[in-house]
Amino acid sequence: MKFITNNKQSFSIEITPLIDIVFLLVIFFVVTSKVGDSQFLSLDLPKTESFDYKAVQSINEIVIVNNGSIYINNDIFNINNTMDIDQAIFQLENNGSSVILSAESDSLHIWVITVMDILNKHGFNEVQIRTIEK
Repeated sequence: MKFITNNKQSFSIEITPLIDIVFLLVIFFVVTSKVGDSQFLSLDLPKTESFDYKAVQSINEIVIVNNGSIYINNDIFNINNTMDIDQAIFQLENNGSSVILSAESDSLHIWVITVMDILNKHGFNEVQIRTIEK
């Protein structure tokens, strides 16, 4: 005699191996990716000889030398004596003309920032920055 049963077989997918494979793929892509080199974009900027830049020759010129000397309108100061530098920048003409800040390429970055802070404190808004190559 045959009994009638209402047992339906349900279809199910076991996802435990699927999770293992996904984690293995994530680990593979993290290990094989190049994080350090791909963060920066190197650009070869074009150079031209016909470009006419607006380099205004004014009497307000500051030159930072790599030995810590600062020339403000041909007067020499030491970078460690910020009070004298502050006083010399205060005496510059601030009639809307620009200040030319030139720094040698191997001078310290903090020296340039210090001079720019003093210029900003005294209201010099237009500063042209140049790098002196050796």
